[in-house]
Amino acid sequence: MGSPFAVRSLLLPLALLLQPVGSQTQMKFRMNPQGKREVRTSDKVQLQCETLSASQTGCSWLRLAPQAVVPTFLLFISGSTPNVKLAEGLDSKRFQGERTTPSTYRLTVNNFREEDQGHYYCVVTRNSALSFSPFVPVFIPVKATTTPAPKTTTRLATTSSSKQISAGSETCKPNSSKQEKKGLNFSCDLYIWMPLTGVCVILLLALITTIIICQRSRRRVCRCPRPLIRPGGKSGPSERYV
Repeated sequence: MGSPFAVRSLLLPLALLLQPVGSQTQMKFRMNPQGKREVRTSDKVQLQCETLSASQTGCSWLRLAPQAVVPTFLLFISGSTPNVKLAEGLDSKRFQGERTTPSTYRLTVNNFREEDQGHYYCVVTRNSALSFSPFVPVFIPVKATTTPAPKTTTRLATTSSSKQISAGSETCKPNSSKQEKKGLNFSCDLYIWMPLTGVCVILLLALITTIIICQRSRRRVCRCPRPLIRPGGKSGPSERYV
């Protein structure tokens, strides 16, 4: 069989859940600190529970972890001897308890960790009844995280011809502060040479049309009537020249 202390540490959370609510008003407590306490990791945390009425039975410290239903037993401080009983598995260098006055019990947590967060309180047995102290929330403050602003990148639009022309005109503006780039700028060349190419094509078509009209006019046959001169110097009826 296990030791009486081990049996007590297992049955204490069940007894806390089954304890009537009316028994909580049998004894008054003064907690130090009284409100929420914010700590940092690796800090030394000290909590103090003072009973306003004398009790020689001792004090038990418990912690209710976040999202937990059953509290966790930490240690028991005797009211008549300086003995302190820690729960199984706890490090005696990190969790320490002491009785500073006949009615004051102190809990010390060294090198505070994230898993040590929760609501701490003490329990005192008097006249075969359990009395619960107020909760003392001990938590590590959450650091505010800032998200960097997304980087914006400019891209040349390819779906709209108007955007292409405006972008081309912007890139073709002279900038005296920048050094001249070697080689050809395709966007500038395209913006300048496309209108010139269109004008050249129109002139070429006009020239070809003019040449075709001139060749057709030369092939025409003159059908104008010519006077026929007969012997004797008299002109006769005209004949068509084929």
